[in-house]
Amino acid sequence: MKRSSVVAALCLAASLLASAPVTAKKAQMQNIDFGSITCGAFLKELSTATAEDAGVVLMWIDGYLSGVSGDTELDWKNLETFSQELVEHCGNNANEKVLDAAKKVGIE
Repeated sequence: MKRSSVVAALCLAASLLASAPVTAKKAQMQNIDFGSITCGAFLKELSTATAEDAGVVLMWIDGYLSGVSGDTELDWKNLETFSQELVEHCGNNANEKVLDAAKKVGIE
């Protein structure tokens, strides 16, 4: 999947997360070890995820960064911008750990 398609999917996922109803049973996502996953592997996983699952993953990363930085506010518009920037950064740095990329994009 092209990076622009992944960005679009992530933006849609972030915006739909709050309004998405809980649906009947679906396939369970696999665990993600954010301490070791690279940007390349992360983007590959996101390219096959549903919009809802991608939104959950991005919310998790945002929460992680909030814990690191002490930021306690959830800014929906900022989440969309962060998601786009993280995907772009990861697309250019496939071997970087995704949490290191997230810190660069979201905190530094």
